[in-house]
Amino acid sequence: MKNFTFLFTLLLFGLGFAFQANATNDCGCDDNKLKNASFENGTGDWTKGTYNTSLSTSTGYNMCGTYNGVINGSGYIYQDVAITGGSAYYMKVYGGTHENNYDHKFKLIFYRSNGSVISEAVKDVNYEVGSGSTLAKYTLTGTAPSDAVKVRFQASSSGNYLKIDGACLTITPPATPVDCDCVASNQYIKNASFENGTNDWSKSGSFGVDDAYEMCGSKNGLITGTGSIWQDINVVAGAKVDVTAYGGTHNTGVSHTFKLTFYDGAGNKINANEAVVDMNYKVVDSKLKQFSISATAPAGAVKVRFSVNSSGDYFKVDAICTTITQPVTCTECNGNTLQNPSFENGTANWDVTGTLTVEPTYAVCGTNGAKLTAAGKFWQDVEVQTTTGKLVTLNIYAAFSTSSPNSQKIQLVYLNEVKEELGQTSQDVTKSLTEGTWGLTKYTLNGTLPAGTKYVRVLLSSNGNDFLVDNACLTFSGPPMPVTLSVFSAKKEGATAQLTWATTSESNSAYFEVQHSQDGKNWTALAQVAAKGESRSLETYSYTHTNPLAANLYRLKMVDLDETFAYSSIRNLNFDGQEQLSVYPNPTVDRIKVSSNQPVTNVKVYNQTGALVLNAVPDSSSEVDLTRLSQGTYYVKINNGPSMRKILIVR
Repeated sequence: MKNFTFLFTLLLFGLGFAFQANATNDCGCDDNKLKNASFENGTGDWTKGTYNTSLSTSTGYNMCGTYNGVINGSGYIYQDVAITGGSAYYMKVYGGTHENNYDHKFKLIFYRSNGSVISEAVKDVNYEVGSGSTLAKYTLTGTAPSDAVKVRFQASSSGNYLKIDGACLTITPPATPVDCDCVASNQYIKNASFENGTNDWSKSGSFGVDDAYEMCGSKNGLITGTGSIWQDINVVAGAKVDVTAYGGTHNTGVSHTFKLTFYDGAGNKINANEAVVDMNYKVVDSKLKQFSISATAPAGAVKVRFSVNSSGDYFKVDAICTTITQPVTCTECNGNTLQNPSFENGTANWDVTGTLTVEPTYAVCGTNGAKLTAAGKFWQDVEVQTTTGKLVTLNIYAAFSTSSPNSQKIQLVYLNEVKEELGQTSQDVTKSLTEGTWGLTKYTLNGTLPAGTKYVRVLLSSNGNDFLVDNACLTFSGPPMPVTLSVFSAKKEGATAQLTWATTSESNSAYFEVQHSQDGKNWTALAQVAAKGESRSLETYSYTHTNPLAANLYRLKMVDLDETFAYSSIRNLNFDGQEQLSVYPNPTVDRIKVSSNQPVTNVKVYNQTGALVLNAVPDSSSEVDLTRLSQGTYYVKINNGPSMRKILIVR
């Protein structure tokens, strides 16, 4: 009986040994690309290759964990993993069978982007487990073909049982040369490779430099234990921030991260707008691994903080490269006629009454925005060219800095040649900097140039409180002016005014209207001169004003076939004769007396258009009868001389 008990005990011991897990110390697998690699979650994540493949789990041949996979009979299972051509791969897997006369294999199959097979790496599983439960270790190593985009790990059986456990596939991408030029020229992160020690970096915790893990230059940054380092970069809303940095640690069991965090103009972190990359790389051969982090600045953002953060052990960092892509609002304004429109050159080109400064906090584009402190105004005048269209558009970003506005205005003021106002387009600024989405908002003003416009003034004004603006763009559009005027002159020829002008280009031009004025406000038409219509060569024109006044202003109204028109610049011509002439009474009812320092032989009277209405010889008392003239304003000239006097007849 004792012998039987002993033998039965030995049998149970033997059976228990056959089905007991035989774990290995080789179960560690950092960054395993395979899921459920030891079948601890059953058969999940594994794809069966044929409809009759039988896949299950057991506990009799487990090498890692509690379970192992079993293919019963004919079939195969697999998992697909994305790969980069040229990557180094390492495959480790435990396997075995009861009958190695059947075909059992482990494979790595590489595919092109079109799904075709490039090549295979194969290991025959010819290990018979026998009465033991230990599986054999198989490895596959090498480099992926250059055109590979996917690798498939496949376990296949032609019969009997194929036991599998502890599968591990690691992939090391091909080394990318470190772009040290980008690091050296980093205009956003200063001291980006720590060659100047810890300069330019803010820190919490223990931060220094090392020379054992450098990727560029001879130094790298080192955070010891718990701590952070960071730098801030000015940005505008919508800007895309891209940062690459090399990192590594000795302990991936604690948290190491790179972060991009956005802040508004008041210094508040913008909630839910933080990009984080976990740096979980254990350094190999003193080489760090490159990590990338990207984020787009949300509305209200004025700065982004790039930080390196460690919760313990050592965090090595080096070779930081940064690029910032400006948002759509910073797209170049085609045809912008303003100078220094985004205040990148301070307040240059802007006339100012009050206090105008530039500050990065209010930038919509570039690095600066403008701030008008308290009451004041600033403006810029743009000259209208003869080829300029009549439609004008101003786009500009603006806001006021308090909870209530104080007559902050944006204006387009249309001015003639002597800068007298002809009209304006105006809009009140209703956006508070802090109300709603923090920051400036876009305003658009559209207008049509009044006749006689020579300058357009972009005027920003405030009766109080801070007025903030940036990114102005003034453009002209619509049909071009009728002609390109190259010269316009007025000269004396005796007692007449000789007007001459020339064009270098005409398209659909109709005529020139010669206009005359004494005061620059009231204009009369003297004549119409037909234009050439179409021309790309020099064309000359002239007109003689036979009855000029003492003071004369001339301009051309250049009219197109579609009745659009533009004005030339104004020319001035004075006729100051030697004779002393007086006319009285003025105003008069029916007669005037003419007095001069020379004998008066002839008196001519002209209406306001310059037409001769009376040609008379004064009587012996130097008087002239005007009873035939109607009520109005006239001009008197004696002896065909250059001097004229203005009289008013009242009836």
